[in-house]
Amino acid sequence: MHEDYLQRIWSQSRIPSPQLQLIDGTPIIVKHPGKHNTSHSGPDFKEACVQFDNLEFHGAIEIHVNGSDWYKHKHHQDEAYNSVVLHVVYNNDLQIIQNGFSLPTLELKGFIDFDHFNKSFTSNPSNTELPCKNSLELVDPIYWSSMKTKSLIQKMNEKVASLNELNEEEVIYRLIASVFGMGINKNAFLELAAALPWKSLKQLDARKRKQLILVTSGCAQGDFSKRIEDEFQWHFKGTRPGNFPSVRIPQFSNFISMVNMSDFMEFISSGTTLSSFDEYIKKMGETDGKLVLSRSLQIHMLINAIAPYLYWKSERTKDERYLEKAIDILISLPPEKNAIIKKWKYNDVCAKNAFDSQGLIALNRYYCSLKKCLSCEVGLKVLNRVE
Repeated sequence: MHEDYLQRIWSQSRIPSPQLQLIDGTPIIVKHPGKHNTSHSGPDFKEACVQFDNLEFHGAIEIHVNGSDWYKHKHHQDEAYNSVVLHVVYNNDLQIIQNGFSLPTLELKGFIDFDHFNKSFTSNPSNTELPCKNSLELVDPIYWSSMKTKSLIQKMNEKVASLNELNEEEVIYRLIASVFGMGINKNAFLELAAALPWKSLKQLDARKRKQLILVTSGCAQGDFSKRIEDEFQWHFKGTRPGNFPSVRIPQFSNFISMVNMSDFMEFISSGTTLSSFDEYIKKMGETDGKLVLSRSLQIHMLINAIAPYLYWKSERTKDERYLEKAIDILISLPPEKNAIIKKWKYNDVCAKNAFDSQGLIALNRYYCSLKKCLSCEVGLKVLNRVE
């Protein structure tokens, strides 16, 4: 049995309410299952209404496979669960005491339609298959669009959450630093940027900026074993030679030594395309006969630094024009190529542009990989077809 399935049938009122009894034999009527809590901590359903002992109880519902999961999940230590009026379980292996009271409990073991349950979980959940693969083509595109957008916004929020207390120059500087990390060294680059804040670097000339970055990172000494801020260290294993710290740190130091941040922010805030960004980079000059940012790194920066910066600015200023510019950038760029996008393509879901690929990456991260099908509009539409 899966908790996800129990939440689903509860939210869809697939339980024969007139026959229900609490574990002590008291008849219970579910007047409203409540609102499914998919995005916040606390009980699974809120604002529910149930009736027993000739009284109506309004409050939260918590659902578990086993009653003892209440203690395993540490709910007894969380005051948010004091509002629970009914504990719904598949197997009541332990009676729960919360806030000094025995929690009314409903056991569902005798009310499960196992034909329906088996149909709901027959898809192949391997790394290359999606649980909902077999019915994806039947889902209206509007639900795909909605979930990609919802997931992408969630990804953007996560990306800028730690930057909200910083000023505008520091925000774009930190986002630029994260780009050079290429995933595996992202945290180390962010720690390097925190150790060398832009407000300090901008006081220095280009040569000193570059030298300070190289020395602080350990790159100048060839010592990549040192930790930045005693927490994150540089990683070579698990990344391609072109993304080694010995390559990316000098590139980062070159870019930061040459950039005029206020001019850069004004340029990207006015809206940009790959071609205009390429022209801007060419005007910055070259190092060792090469552009300070290669074409592929320009695309990576537009997707993972400039678009999030414009999103952050839209949230900060409450000006949706910046959000529109961020979306325009992503739509104008080609889709990314990585293992996650390859998996989606294997399942006949293709990304047309970077907006699609970023949305699919986020959808995989926040929903598919966690099997949160009940929180996904696409997943719900697929599951509803097995009724």
